[in-house]
Amino acid sequence: MTNRSRKRKAPPKPEHTLLATVKSLTVSYYVRNDGDGVSDEAITDVLCDIVAMTPNMSKYLGKEVICSLICSRQYGRADDPDEKGWPRIGKGQAVPERPFLLNMRLGKGGGLFSAYLPEAAYWALQADLKSGRLKFVEAAFIKPHHGYGDLTSVYFSETPPEKP
Repeated sequence: MTNRSRKRKAPPKPEHTLLATVKSLTVSYYVRNDGDGVSDEAITDVLCDIVAMTPNMSKYLGKEVICSLICSRQYGRADDPDEKGWPRIGKGQAVPERPFLLNMRLGKGGGLFSAYLPEAAYWALQADLKSGRLKFVEAAFIKPHHGYGDLTSVYFSETPPEKP
């Protein structure tokens, strides 16, 4: 029998949660000519106040956090037979076609996290946020290292999530 050392699988990193109340929204839209067509990006920045964190990180309670929701599309230059006018740009393709979560950043002044969303989900969420129907945002993320942690989920709700 040979003496082999086994590499142990690292234990899973603990997940943290942040609960925040929605204060206001800022919406922006960007469009750009690319060499192969046109791309655009719509961004809704949801400004929130942090009301709870698990595990408790009291230094962030009451601080602001921005949740940036992003929707992006690309339009390729194409001779679209259905398009009668100039510039004959093809149909828009959503980018990405599935949600994509970015990092959670926590610092002295508060925090920031972002998510790319499919087009239908982005516009539906924006409408519900603008109407004031969605009042709470819960974000789960991997324990931050030097202020950054991988975002693992985002949950919007009308009422605060129930404690287990």
